[in-house]
Formats: sequence, structure tokens, C-alpha cells
Amino acid sequence: MISIIISIIAETLVCLGAGSILFWTIRLGIGPTPTSGKVRAAVADILPDTVHGDIIELGCGWGHLMPVLQAQYPHTTIQGWERSPLPALFTHWFRKAKVIRKDFFTADLSSAGLVVCYLYPGAMARIEQEIIPRLPPGCWLVSHTFSLPDSEPVRTLKANDMYQTPVYLYQKANT
Repeated sequence: MISIIISIIAETLVCLGAGSILFWTIRLGIGPTPTSGKVRAAVADILPDTVHGDIIELGCGWGHLMPVLQAQYPHTTIQGWERSPLPALFTHWFRKAKVIRKDFFTADLSSAGLVVCYLYPGAMARIEQEIIPRLPPGCWLVSHTFSLPDSEPVRTLKANDMYQTPVYLYQKANT
């Protein structure tokens, strides 16, 4: 009898978790997609040596890029922004990262020295229009798979994966 109750509770939790992820995927237009190991290696290779300010990952999902950022910048504040609750909790607990569960398009990013993202093309266009203008001069942006549609990257790398996934490095001009 106890094993049946435990089984029912476990199945209920799995269904609630899957439902939560499905709800947030539909609501946001994209699911929490992990970054592969080979793309993480390319991101690590393209990161700037020095960052002046906080590091902010927009849409951090399951936190696959957090260990890369934590290793490269061990003494810098790193924030993840993720609205989907289960990936946010996972990243907070298992990646030991600060995760903010709000819409990053409304965020105050004036302390950013590096912004990292893996988002879809529509979000990248919004980042270019809405977030880049609010970033401080000299702030870096790293994106993989999808580029800023109207900006020229400072540097581009191709991951050593079957897709040759592009990784882009941008820097906001000092004005």
C-alpha cells in the first residue's frame, strides 16, 4: 500500500513538473534548451579575459553555462534570469547560482559587464532594440546559435559540433 501511495505521489510530481515546463514554454515561446558540451567549450574560448561589472545570463534555463561563467570569473557576481520555475530552481540549487525569476526585458542591467544568452531569433531582435541601448558602454554580449540581427560581432567562433554552431561576441561601443 505504501509503495502505491509513493508511486502516485511520484507520478503526480512528474506530471506537475512536465505541465509547468509546457506552460512556460508556450507562454515564453521557447523551452529551457540545454547548451551542449562542445558549444559550452566554444563559449569558454570566446569569453573576454576581463569584465568590468556583473555577469548576467538571460534565460539561463537549466544553468548549463553557469559552470563555464563561474570558472572564468570566480570573483564576479553572476546572475541568471529565468522565468520557468523548475529550471530556475534547478540552476539555483545545483549550479549554486543566483537566479532572478522576472522578465529580463524589464531588468536594470546598468551594472552589467557581460551579458550571455542562448535565445531564439525574435528575442535576439528584442535584445538588440531594447536591452543593448540600456547596457553600459564597453559591456560585452556573448550569444550562441543566434546572432543580433543588425550588429556586427567583434569575434565569431564555430563550435566543434556537427552543426558548427556559431558563438558570437559583441561589445557595446564606448560613447
